[in-house]
Amino acid sequence: MTAGGGYSVFAACMRYRLHSGLVNSMKVLVFDFFGVICSEIAPFLLPKYMSTDAAIAYKATVVRDADLGVISQQQMFDDLSRIARVPAQRLEEEFRAEVRIDPKVVGIVDRARKKHRVALLTNAIVPFVREVMAQHDLERLFETILVSAEEGLAKPDPAYYARLLERMKAAPSEALMIDDNPENLIGAKKAGMRALRFQTAEQLERDLALNGETAADPAR
Repeated sequence: MTAGGGYSVFAACMRYRLHSGLVNSMKVLVFDFFGVICSEIAPFLLPKYMSTDAAIAYKATVVRDADLGVISQQQMFDDLSRIARVPAQRLEEEFRAEVRIDPKVVGIVDRARKKHRVALLTNAIVPFVREVMAQHDLERLFETILVSAEEGLAKPDPAYYARLLERMKAAPSEALMIDDNPENLIGAKKAGMRALRFQTAEQLERDLALNGETAADPAR
């Protein structure tokens, strides 16, 4: 074995021990929705009707206001309709058509809840996200669900994470936030939580399965 190969094995072993200890110590696993369990929608659909820069700005302003409940879902689609020159109903249908639930991640969440308290913390408009969860029978997976538009708070505001933990009567040090957005992970850390960046279902399975808690079923 080469020196480089030996180092790689050593690094992998250290990562195993680190993640195993981390997950073992967590009583609460908190999952993001869009970008983790469900496909992202707005970042991919908005550029269809405006420039990339305009789409980024629109998401940070109008979509953000809808996520916070400052404006309603209908008001958001009406505003986008004015810009895109497309009926609001058609835009809502396009949003729904972009929904892709990752069955691998759903399976990981389902297995994780056997040994952890599992929650969902999402930045989302309502009733859209509630309807998506109901359609795919996802609400049953979570002990607690917080939706930004219903709470008037959104990630990465530390107060949003704190509200979830307060509802669950859980200490920040007992909770792990799983999110694809680095800014949201920073918010979680500011709230005193641990954080794990989601990239793929396979990566998440490895990171959470190191202690055998969410390992794939033998029959699969």
